[in-house]
Amino acid sequence: MTTRRESYVEALMQLLSADAQLQALGVRVERSIYDAVGSNEPLVLVVHRGRDVPTPDIGVTTRECIFMLTAVVRDAAPDRASDSIFELAHPLVMNFDAAGLMGVLEGPTDEPRAADAEGGIGVVTLQYIFQYQTPTDAL
Repeated sequence: MTTRRESYVEALMQLLSADAQLQALGVRVERSIYDAVGSNEPLVLVVHRGRDVPTPDIGVTTRECIFMLTAVVRDAAPDRASDSIFELAHPLVMNFDAAGLMGVLEGPTDEPRAADAEGGIGVVTLQYIFQYQTPTDAL
């Protein structure tokens, strides 16, 4: 069995992986930030999630779950390289639709961070808030 939020991650990864523009840019889509940082790929987009805030009601729970796209780039200007990825991925995420999904809102973008001691890998995360409903006994 898969949670609703994990099914959204999987569907979003498939959507992003199949996008011709992201493919043309050479972006690889991953689930693990650790694998992305450890790889030699110059442009990696990691789809993962953060906190989930449930609001219970009678018979359903409305959830606001943070879904994160993290660009892991090997570039001297990681913010610019990340934006080249986010520019293509953003409309796909904002128009994402799946069972039970009520809407997607854009959240904050984190400042670039270095992922190794030499600063050769830049990491930038863009957050989205997915609002959806589940039965009260399900995630």
